[in-house]
Amino acid sequence: MKPPALLEPTPRANEKVLRSPIDVFGRGLKDLRLSVIDRCNLRCQYCMPSELFGPDFRFLPESQLMSFDEIERLVSSFLEVGVEKIRITGGEPLLRPRLPELVARIRSLSADCDLALTTNGIRLARIAHELAKAGLNRVNLSLDAIDSEIGKKMAGRAIDFSTSLNGIVAAREAGLGIKLNAVIKRGINECQILPLAQFAREQNINLRFIEYMDVGETNGWDKTDVVTGAEVLAILKKHYPLTQNKPRQGSEIAATFQYLDADCAVGFINSISQPFCGGCVRARVSAEGKLFTCLFGSDGYDLRPWLTKEFNKEQSLTHKITKIWNERKDRHSELRDKQSEISKRQEMWTLGG
Repeated sequence: MKPPALLEPTPRANEKVLRSPIDVFGRGLKDLRLSVIDRCNLRCQYCMPSELFGPDFRFLPESQLMSFDEIERLVSSFLEVGVEKIRITGGEPLLRPRLPELVARIRSLSADCDLALTTNGIRLARIAHELAKAGLNRVNLSLDAIDSEIGKKMAGRAIDFSTSLNGIVAAREAGLGIKLNAVIKRGINECQILPLAQFAREQNINLRFIEYMDVGETNGWDKTDVVTGAEVLAILKKHYPLTQNKPRQGSEIAATFQYLDADCAVGFINSISQPFCGGCVRARVSAEGKLFTCLFGSDGYDLRPWLTKEFNKEQSLTHKITKIWNERKDRHSELRDKQSEISKRQEMWTLGG
């Protein structure tokens, strides 16, 4: 039987934007994390440890990934309900073939949305200009160490630091905004806190330290391995003059501090020591089209049928998204120490962190 044709993106020029859905705790829907592939070329300890994800591990076949047509329809619907920020993630999104084409198609849906991408930077230098030309605004580059041996311990594979530097240079030349993200794990890369900060200062790039999180079932998370944002800040304050910026605004999740002797800032995403569930306005969609309303969720909502069905007003994807969000009541980080464990958490590499 011939499969139903995919819908063309809903015209937006004269269309009234639906009211942004509100969950049971009054949180709106403003950000979308969009995974385009589940594969990655690194094996970071906090995400995809190499001892469990070896060369024989089976990722999704290409046929199960959302097509560009499906992604375009999906993004159009999220924009219709008021999403303002879209972050392309993975896995490693730069492994998705023809990614600049997808970026251009997303950009064609909205000239104003904040369109970003999170990457490990290995392939960034060769594609940065194409991504910028296609309409990407900025990149968040993961960098957990300056020292190559420590970087290898964190990433599970050897990484030449010059690769990250070349990616940063190329992104800058292309006019892309840049942020650096670093996860610190006790006993592995605490010694890289100051080198990372110094590198970011030299490059005049904002750096964010992210607390090691208990996402998924495979990273062997233990709370004693968490180096809190407060600990990192105390180390930095011994070497650099810092002043705290205004409290988090809107969907911003990082507490930021401005260097008094530099033009850049340093941020802290303290989801373990200072949960921010109350301000979470993010939805996440996996590469096969499942919507997750929390990074620590176990079950997603399969949106694939709404991407291929003949359009029906009562069953539109915008109404499906609205219904799911209106019923949302996730706040795992706030209840981490007060609730029984979720039966099976989704892995970080399927949701893009």
